[in-house]
Amino acid sequence: MRNVARIVMTVLLMVVLGSGFRWLYLNRDQLMASESALPTVAEVAPLWATTLFDDGGKAYPLAQYQGKPVILNFWATWCEPCREEMPEISALASAHPEIVILGLAIDEASAVHEFIASSPVGYPLLIAENEGMPLAETLGNHKGVLPYTVVISAQGEVTQIFFGRVNREMLQKALNL
Repeated sequence: MRNVARIVMTVLLMVVLGSGFRWLYLNRDQLMASESALPTVAEVAPLWATTLFDDGGKAYPLAQYQGKPVILNFWATWCEPCREEMPEISALASAHPEIVILGLAIDEASAVHEFIASSPVGYPLLIAENEGMPLAETLGNHKGVLPYTVVISAQGEVTQIFFGRVNREMLQKALNL
């Protein structure tokens, strides 16, 4: 009798888990969509008070980019989709130097330095380390995912956010290019 009860419980557990995974699969686009409420100009304000450094120690006060269109791409060296999107973001940076594109690494400087040595990127990669995820959360990343990309207009308004991998076409559309 105990074995029958175990089998029944196991089957029920498998059905419940299977149903849950099926629901997640069917709703994955909705869960990862960028339809979340966009951060307000007031919520973006702390960004401009931030100074980050590249792997060589050069300071980048983000206030210098106020008044320009900005793409912030939060990434990490261990994140495969992050690395996959970088060539397309680099191509966009080369084609549109009037747009500020910054990669904010949720990583240590040594890991970013190693990455840059093997995979050069056409835009600044800044070390955000521990303050990176709270900054991303302030800018709308309530899901805590990487990569996470934020498009900010010249007026300082967040016009688009992307959870997950982006491509050049998505960014061009977000920037009306």
